[in-house]
Parts: sequence; structure tokens; C-alpha cells
Amino acid sequence: MCGIAGLVAIDGTEVSSEVLGAMTKALAHRGPDGEGIELMGGTGLCHRRLAIIDLAGGRQPISNEDGQVWVTFNGEIYNFRELRRQLIAHGHQFRTNSDTEVIVHGYEQWGERCVDRFRGMFAFALVSNPEQKIFLARDHLGIKPLYYLINDRCVAFGSELQSLRCVPGFPSELDLRAIDQYLCLQYIPAPKTAYRGVYKLPPGHSITFRFDGRTEGPREYWRVEFRPNHAWTEAEWLDRLDDVLRDSVRAHLVSDVPFGAFLSGGIDSSCVLAYMTQILNEPVRAFTIGFDEEEFSEVRYAEIAAGRWNASHRVEVVRADCLGLLPSLVKHYGEPFGDSSALPTYYLSRLARREVPMVLSGDGGDEAFGGYNDYSTWRRWINQDDQPAWKQRAFPNRPSLPSWLALKQQTTRSQRRALWRPEYRDVVDQPLETFERAFSAARGSTPAHIAQALDIHTYLPFSILTKVDTASMMHGLEVRTPLVDAKVFEFAATIPEDLSIARDGAGQFAGKLLLKKLLQRYYPEDFVHRPKMGFGVPLQRWFAPGGILHGEVRQRLSDPQSPLFALLRPEGVLEIVDSGNPNPIWLLVFLDEWLRQNPQRML
Repeated sequence: MCGIAGLVAIDGTEVSSEVLGAMTKALAHRGPDGEGIELMGGTGLCHRRLAIIDLAGGRQPISNEDGQVWVTFNGEIYNFRELRRQLIAHGHQFRTNSDTEVIVHGYEQWGERCVDRFRGMFAFALVSNPEQKIFLARDHLGIKPLYYLINDRCVAFGSELQSLRCVPGFPSELDLRAIDQYLCLQYIPAPKTAYRGVYKLPPGHSITFRFDGRTEGPREYWRVEFRPNHAWTEAEWLDRLDDVLRDSVRAHLVSDVPFGAFLSGGIDSSCVLAYMTQILNEPVRAFTIGFDEEEFSEVRYAEIAAGRWNASHRVEVVRADCLGLLPSLVKHYGEPFGDSSALPTYYLSRLARREVPMVLSGDGGDEAFGGYNDYSTWRRWINQDDQPAWKQRAFPNRPSLPSWLALKQQTTRSQRRALWRPEYRDVVDQPLETFERAFSAARGSTPAHIAQALDIHTYLPFSILTKVDTASMMHGLEVRTPLVDAKVFEFAATIPEDLSIARDGAGQFAGKLLLKKLLQRYYPEDFVHRPKMGFGVPLQRWFAPGGILHGEVRQRLSDPQSPLFALLRPEGVLEIVDSGNPNPIWLLVFLDEWLRQNPQRML
């Protein structure tokens, strides 16, 4: 796990070592164990290293034998030993024991389709001097980030936006449509960023830039496709799921450094802890964040899970000091990002990094196995005819993208039209192309599977995985996600809907049933079958009128000098603040701080 950056000068000039040095320095927190820069005339690659595999020999950028193919790589290739054996059989020679070198030789052997063979989390840039091109790729599900910009002088890329800001000619114009998508969804979906001319490479995609400025892509190389298999009994499904999860956790444990586990107290992280302990046959170091507000804290369940597996358990309580952390969060996320669980993720990462440089987490279980209430809610509304008339109008008897967005939006269309200054209101009615593509690709599946597909290709990479990557890398901590694994998701996509989402004993639809039945092998039934809490923050208490942070937030967002008011109406902002609705308030607080930190980027 590291930070990468680089650029290609398409105007015929040589790459500046000073610019590359600044880009590398901006990523220092992602790689505290070293840096590397490779200048090749009109091309430059740079790297910050967090050493996890092959501590002595894994320095980057790294090349092939004749120095004509170079790569800078962020992430881990979990099947690199298997691929290494295959490549040696094809005649390739290796100088290191790192997973990075597999990318170079894998490209030589299989070309750009090498990404199909990689199991892991990755974002990399590979320069092929004989072909006069640079090839960028991002992992299947979007665990690792990759940003890029194109102008008339260069193509540049980086793990974070703050690295790209070091590039001369970084765009100064905001993308207001992207800002509106943030206000709607709490994140900006790929390929957009907050800046015109700067992009995110979508998950499961690659792109090629020729040295003469021609672009090929982005191209999609992988997507989840739901194809339910009705041939197996429930008992067979449980055994096969057990094998798949055990295999994934084992693959994610490849490491040359100590590691631990994030333990939220939910069933997904408890699942990962169970497999880790069984595979390692020894206690695991587990880390948990809690709150004084009992209804937001799952510490008691984390303690049960830790006790069940005799884990070495560390717990830290987070209190209402989130505004003090805000400037640092905004700097590292680089653009508006409104998932408030970034706050506890920051503290959890800091807690873990005091003891280990790498952890496993339980992220992705809900998307893979149908755990969100939205999935069963959508299925129930669509499949039942006895709903009230207003629900039948809002949620017609077929899956539709507007009905899904009605469940997911943080602010409504009318709220956003009331927020924007009149001259900018037309941004509200723009289509959400990323959601439209995901919905179109999933059409024909069952309602719940369409809902899962939408989250897998939007919310999972652009909110959850972005949150975890940025908050953890602020502390130089590698987080591996064995449930967010292409093989796990491909298997999960074959599970019939009725085995995941069905009526429970009380006649209510419930989700993640197959996974819960499997976990009854490892935990008590009442631990597994309990209401879902989620990894949330007590913002509702803190931001409500009379809450501990309400006055400070209102003062901040009513400041006449707030840069928000260049874009938004003060009356609309204060209406949201006084509503006490925590999510829209946090969106405005984060946006306000981001605009304050980037005054030169204002219109």
C-alpha cells in the first residue's frame, strides 16, 4: 500500500524533477518507508512506499530486465506467487520477491489484459517506452484510488488530488454539476471530480495515454453480473460460502509485517475476525471505536466477538471534537466528501497504527450479500400490491432508477434548488450518468439484485472504499478488505435472492440471511440475528438545536464571509442548519471548509 504519481509531457518537453518531487512529497503520509522517482525524458514516475511485502527488495518504481518497461504501483496482488510461477515458466526473470514485479512481467506476457489475472487491490501506472505509452489501471471494485488530468501540456496521475495540484496548469474551474451530485449523494461519482478536466478512473477500468497525447479509454474490464444458481441446496450453499470466505481471508493475510483487524462489532468484521483466528491459529489484535452515546456504539458486541476468539482488544471512545479534525480531513479527501463515518474511521486507523502497519476490515459484506434495509424495502414495495396509493406512485411495480435514488439521496431535488443561487440552479436537473450506466447494465435482474448492483458500482467504491482508503492512509495504515474481493463478489452474484433476502420469523423482509446462517457456526444466534446498526456518528445529537455542536455549526454556516454563499443562498443554508437533519448539515460543513481551503478555485 503506497502512494503513486507521475506525468507524461505530451508537448515534447522534459519532465521537471521539481514537479515530480513536489507530487511525491504531497503523498508522504501514504508511504512513510521511502520514496522513489524515475525520470525518462518526457515521462516521470514517482512512488511513496509503505513496506508490507519484500521489505528489502520492493522499492519502486521498478522495471523489467532491460529498463524499457516501468511501473509504479499502489496496493497488493494477493495471487502474485502463483502468477510469478507462471511467468517464470514462460521464461521471465525476477530480481525481487515483490508483488510489484509481477505487474511488469505480467504486462510483458499478457499485455493490457494482465489486469484480468490480478487478484487484489491495485492502482498502477505502467510506462512502455517501446510502445510510447503509459497504461493506467484500477482494481475490480475500486479499493485503491486513481485520479488523472489532461491538458495541452501533459497527462498526470496520482493517488490523491493534492498530488495533482502540484502540476502546472491544474484546472481552476469548479464542476458545479459534480458539486450538486455531492449535495445529493454525499460523494462525487467517477469519472467526475470537483474540478473540470480532472477525473477519477472508475473501478474495473483501465486507460491508455500515448506519448503524443492520444487517449484510449477508459475501458471497462470487469463488472458484477448476477446469475443466480438454483442447483444447490441451502446446506451446499453454506459449505461453499464458508470455503470462499476462508480462501479470501487466507489470501489477504499474505504479509511480511504484523497485522490486526478492525472490529466494529457488526457481523461482517466479526466474520473476518473468526476466519483470521482460525487460519492463523493464534489470537488476533483487534481495534474498536465507540461513542458515549449508547445507541451509536457497538462496543459491547465487539467485546463479545473479541472474547469469543481471545483477541487482544483495543477500544477508544470518540467524542464531539469532529470540527477540530475537519481541516485535516478536507485536505486529504481533496474534494467534497460527506460520509461522516470518515470521522470514526480516522480515529480507528490512528488507534490501529500505534501497533500494526496493516489490518483487515469487514467492509463490503452488505453489498455482496444483500445486507442493507434498502434492498428488502425496494423488493417489498415493488413486489407487493397492497401498498398505500402514495407508495405505489412513488415506487411503481417495477425497478426504476428514480425510485432507487429517492431512497439514497441526502437532499431532495427541491431542497437543492432552494440551496443554489438562481444563476446556478440548472445544475440540479442534470443526469447521473454513472447511475444510469449501472442501472442499465443490471436491468433484467431481480429488484434486490439491481439494488445491489447499483451500490456495488456507486456507493461502495465512491463512498465506503474512498472513506477507508483516505482515512487510513492519513496514518500510513494499510487496510485490506477480504469481503471486497472479485472472487467473493463473483460467487455472491450466483446466490439466489431468496437465500439472501427473505421474510424472517416475524414476517418481515431481512437481508444477508445466508451469511448470518453461516456465522451461526461461529457465534451465538442472538449475536448474529440482531438489528443492523452501521458505523455511524452521533451527528443527530451533536447538530440538533441545543446539541453540543449546533451553535458552532450555525455560527460557521451563517458567517457572511463564508465562501458557500458564492454558490448557495444563505436562506437555504440556514434552513437546513435549523432543521437539525445531520447528514445535509455535515455536507454543508465539509463543503464550506473545502471552499475555505481552496479560495483560488472559486468562480
